Parts: sequence; structure tokens; C-alpha cells
Amino acid sequence: MKYRIGFLAALALCLSLTANAQLSSPGGLAFDGSGNLWVTNGNAKQVLELNPTTGAVLNTITDGISGPSRLFFVGGELYVVNATANNITIYGHLTTAGAKLSGTINFPSTISRSLGAAVDAYGDVYVSGNATNNIVALNINGGIVETLTQDTFDFPFTAPGALVIHGQDLYAGFGSDDREDAVISYNVGEFLTGDPKEITVYNDNVNTGPTGIAFDSKNNVYISEFYSGTAVKYALGKGTTPVLVINQGTSGCEGIAVDKSGNIYVSNAPLNNITVYGPSGGAPIRTLN
Repeated sequence: MKYRIGFLAALALCLSLTANAQLSSPGGLAFDGSGNLWVTNGNAKQVLELNPTTGAVLNTITDGISGPSRLFFVGGELYVVNATANNITIYGHLTTAGAKLSGTINFPSTISRSLGAAVDAYGDVYVSGNATNNIVALNINGGIVETLTQDTFDFPFTAPGALVIHGQDLYAGFGSDDREDAVISYNVGEFLTGDPKEITVYNDNVNTGPTGIAFDSKNNVYISEFYSGTAVKYALGKGTTPVLVINQGTSGCEGIAVDKSGNIYVSNAPLNNITVYGPSGGAPIRTLN
């Protein structure tokens, strides 16, 4: 009898453990329309859908996944950037029973180590080549529209990473150069015509290594910073002085996302976890995994 009780207890523990995310170098983060959290689980070569409160795994995608770095939603479809495969895999019919691989966008050889991508309202795809120091714009069929290595202010696109389209603007994160690490916003249309002019430079010369970009309902800009191990919040259009810096429980920050209540989610690759903060920052209110 004691053996049976012990066995059942162990089985229950195993089921509990498998119901929660086993994060291994988590990267990009994104919320879907239902408020569930999606994360690229880099070392495990998978994408996970999580309950944002408990961390319970609601969905696991492995089909087509290879070195996943970032992910984002276009309508009801999930786009996953695969740095190893140098492509984007697209998934529809997202249910708890799984997700269907519905398409693939292959990147040209001029892109290497893709760490970010975005899609505009016309279906044009923008991809950052972290190792090739460029951003490539592709049409809906994957044909090259533009390959850019600097903007009109001669700012070099050094080690570009995160890319996000918000409204009419493309936000891009870059590595070090003479102005240190920065996220810069550009008009999307000017990118397509090869004439990207800087709108706002988000850089306080303290927090470095932008890897993720997110926005809240008030259009504040949130940036995860890998090298400084911080998450930073800026008011829209005011990029020199952060209004919030989060540095408790963070390390090697890769992805960032904000839920409808203003809570801030940060993926910490070296710690294999996701820390969650209230709108005012401070200490984590919970840790996933």
C-alpha cells in the first residue's frame, strides 16, 4: 500500500513537471489575441505557448523549427524566425492540439544569423542579418526589394537584431558603433525606397545590447538589453532618458513583451526563465519555470 501511494505521488509529480515549461535559452516573446504567451525555446529547438500566470505549457511546436530566435503574430498566424535555417516558418490553426505549418519564407544568402523580422501591412518582410550587418526587405513572394547597410545619416547597420513594426514605423535594434547600442525608428515606406531617415534614437549610453522591442497600450517603448541585463522603458519619441529600468532578477535579456494589464515579461537566456514585473518594475512578481 505504501508503495502504491509513493508511486502515485511520484507519477503526479512527473505530470506536474511536464505540464510546465522546461525553458532552455528562451528568446523572443509575444502575446496572442487570447492573452497567452509564446516563447522561442532556443536550445530545445521548439516554440512554446504558455499560460502567462502559471507557466503551464499549452502548446509545443517543433515542426520546421531550427534555431528559433524571434517570433511575432500577423493576424492569427504565428511567424517564427529560425536563425539556423535562415528562414521564417508560419503557423496557422493554433489550438491546444497543435499548430499547422502553413508556409515558409526562405531568406537570401545575403542574410546570415537572422535575429529579427517584421511584416508590414502590404506583406513585405523585413529581416535583420546580425552577422552580415544589413537589413533586407523582401516582397510577399520572398524576392529582394532592398538590401540596406546604413541609413541616410550614415549610421551603419552593425549587428542588427530585433525588428518591430509599430504603426507606420519600423523599429530596429543595433549593436555597438561610435554611438553605442541603440534602437532607431524609421518610416516603413522610406525603407522600401532605400531612403531610411532616423525618427528617434533610443539610447541612454548605459543600457546596451537591444534584443527585443515591445509596446504597451500607451505606445511606450520597451527594450530588452542583453549586455547590460536590463529591461528599459522609454516614452514614445523620447529616447535619451528611460522612464523605467528593470534590473532585478534579469540576466542576458533576450525577449520582452507587455500584457494588457501593463505587466512586463522578460526572457533571461542564461537563467532559463521568464521574469514578470508589474507596470512599475521593481522585483519580479513571479518567475515562469
